[in-house]
Amino acid sequence: MLHRDLGQGMLCPACLNFVRIAERGNVMKFRNLACLAITALLAAGCAGGAGANSKGDSEKGTKMPKASSFEEIAELLKPALGSCQRMQTTGPGVELQVSDRSRGGKKKAICWYQEQKFAVEFLLIDTDNSTIERFYKNYDSVSSERVGMGFTVRDTGGASDEIEAILRQKLKESGLKFLNCESDFTPYSGIEFVEAKTKGCRYTSVQRF
Repeated sequence: MLHRDLGQGMLCPACLNFVRIAERGNVMKFRNLACLAITALLAAGCAGGAGANSKGDSEKGTKMPKASSFEEIAELLKPALGSCQRMQTTGPGVELQVSDRSRGGKKKAICWYQEQKFAVEFLLIDTDNSTIERFYKNYDSVSSERVGMGFTVRDTGGASDEIEAILRQKLKESGLKFLNCESDFTPYSGIEFVEAKTKGCRYTSVQRF
């Protein structure tokens, strides 16, 4: 009966029944085997825990953060990074590069935080993210920047390792995701993702797999 129940998906109830039968018959050997079976099945997610979803945690229907101005980006990041203390929109460092334009870049700014201990680059892109999705799809790649609808953010580098680590954690707390268009990627348990409009792309909570 046990193997038939397992085949029908009655994993944990069958194991518990096995223990009860073994206890009534005072069969210590079978009781021990049953306990081992339960432990293994629980580890595999028979109780419906976090490990049960081997395809990751899809956030279908979740709205990606949107922004169409540097001020809106700064406001979105404020809970994680605090207030932008100085925003640079002209001069060295904010000129659009070929790589920016190829990802749909329209305008770029640098925002300084925490008494200018670190800076974050803001890039305004197509409002529907069509160009950046196509860019990473063509290269079968994943973004190095975090992406929202209509914009991207990334640290400018140059800070100490300690500050860089703090900044990476704060950007993670912002909820912005990486754009992954790798053809061999399959979402796995523990990560969050939102399907992109471009087939084969999705926005994920982690960058590398």
